[in-house]
Amino acid sequence: MLAKHPYLTGSVMMVCSSICFSIMAGLVRSIPHIDSYAIAFFRFAIGLALLGSLALVKKIEFTFTHSTLLFLRGFFGGVAVLFFYLAINTIGISKGTVILYSSPIFATIAGVIFLGEKVSIQRWLIIFAAFFGIYLIATSDAQSLLDIGKYDLLAALGALSAGVAIVLVKKLRATESSHSIFFAQSVVGFWLVFIPANVTTGSIGMSAGFVLLAIGIAASAGQLSMTYAFRHLPVSTGSLIGMLVPVFNIAIGVIGFGETISKRGIAGILIVLVSCSLVLAGKRDAYPSVAG
Repeated sequence: MLAKHPYLTGSVMMVCSSICFSIMAGLVRSIPHIDSYAIAFFRFAIGLALLGSLALVKKIEFTFTHSTLLFLRGFFGGVAVLFFYLAINTIGISKGTVILYSSPIFATIAGVIFLGEKVSIQRWLIIFAAFFGIYLIATSDAQSLLDIGKYDLLAALGALSAGVAIVLVKKLRATESSHSIFFAQSVVGFWLVFIPANVTTGSIGMSAGFVLLAIGIAASAGQLSMTYAFRHLPVSTGSLIGMLVPVFNIAIGVIGFGETISKRGIAGILIVLVSCSLVLAGKRDAYPSVAG
């Protein structure tokens, strides 16, 4: 039935992608004792294994035309993933996800700098509002409004990295397949965390090992579902559906892990979510998420 309705198919797959990314985030939050480098390492390694297996049986094909841009996409995407995992286990799944999913705001700014895109005054106002929302989230548990934690700043840097990666994805779409772009992130991310993951990680244990395996599978399933969804959806629509991830993750953080959010934090979360939605809705060729 879904095959006869491409738009519905894309929407369902995008919702499935959001669910997979939220499951991944919840699993990461469930093993705070495991080093973030190790989590990222397993995530990239499993992504490589799954993509390699699909290529081996000729279900997908890779094309590598602009290797430099692919490397940069992989580097910035890998940094974003690493900082995302670090944020989840330090400042919480609710705050960490919302800050990282402000990446469309940073992508809009990067688009102005690197692609020469024009941004209206209204959109600049939305961007400033989003930054104010991030500030409220980052200081929601602080004693002073000037007291911003280092992990909140790392989450913001992760959003910045994701924003740059998003712009690179947009540029690479003209010549590279979605699978190749995802593969580039997995390869570069794998080598990015290879040494620190093996230096800092002790004994993981069998139960945590299964959780790490599930994290990698959920992240890859989310990424591949998103790739499939964008075959049938305008990027702006798919990106808006992707904003379900921070909504789901807030619920997971509060209900599943007992995270608390102050009134200032709630106000900041609402400002960021609304701002990102307005930015995505206002662009015909909006940016897809790469945060997973």
